[in-house]
Amino acid sequence: MFKLPNAALKAARAHALRDFPKEACGLLVNGRYKPVTNYAADPERDFVIPGEVFARLREQGREVQAVIHSHPHGPLFPSEADMQGQIDTDLPWVILATDGKDCADPIIWGDTVDQGPLIGRPFRHGVTDCYELVRHAFALGREGLAAQDVTKEWPLPPVSLRPQARADGWWDPNYEADKRDLYAAFADVGFREIPVSEVMPGDCFLVKLGPGVTQLNHGGVYLGSNLILHHLPTRVSRREPIGIWLRAVEKWLRHESLDALLKENAHA
Repeated sequence: MFKLPNAALKAARAHALRDFPKEACGLLVNGRYKPVTNYAADPERDFVIPGEVFARLREQGREVQAVIHSHPHGPLFPSEADMQGQIDTDLPWVILATDGKDCADPIIWGDTVDQGPLIGRPFRHGVTDCYELVRHAFALGREGLAAQDVTKEWPLPPVSLRPQARADGWWDPNYEADKRDLYAAFADVGFREIPVSEVMPGDCFLVKLGPGVTQLNHGGVYLGSNLILHHLPTRVSRREPIGIWLRAVEKWLRHESLDALLKENAHA
């Protein structure tokens, strides 16, 4: 799992404060922080590291291990562009939010970053939120979930679900930007709808939360024994009885990996 060395974090923080109110950017290369010029047209609102920088380092035999940049005045979570950049580079990304006097604790994400136990995580959009909790539950699989004492009824081995970039507020009916209906895309990552009568451990649920919300904007997983795992804003991720949620569920979904497992067991 990825770890950001303390010396690199210290150097990145100093760079963020030095360049404020512009976004500072750099790379973790062979365990050390390398400052990089921000080539964005508006460096107070964006950052750009040209692909040539990555190519040149590779030619030199140096390993780029993470992308690091600052968020002057926040926010304390990645933008949609940050999420897409992390997906495109397939590297851990680090955000240092700063007010020009100090830096907040780093926000670090990517599939090689340990976000801690599934239960008890703070909510951070795009890093530890409801969709990421679903992804991470599937990634742990039955042995990982049992090891964390989340459930012993999960039937699946580790399954990788594709990350999806999204803008904060994509679910808000008053949001004016190009909205992405995150959960409408579940079919694109291997899920199909099932009736509630077929629900079993390893299935997912989707609901609409909030006044005026017209699209599905929250999801979680069914653990078995009438328990679900999910993560709401302003709350830590938790396991709780499904009874208080059952009437709110609008869709139950099953991943193709569970379909395949059930078919295999039926023919065994």
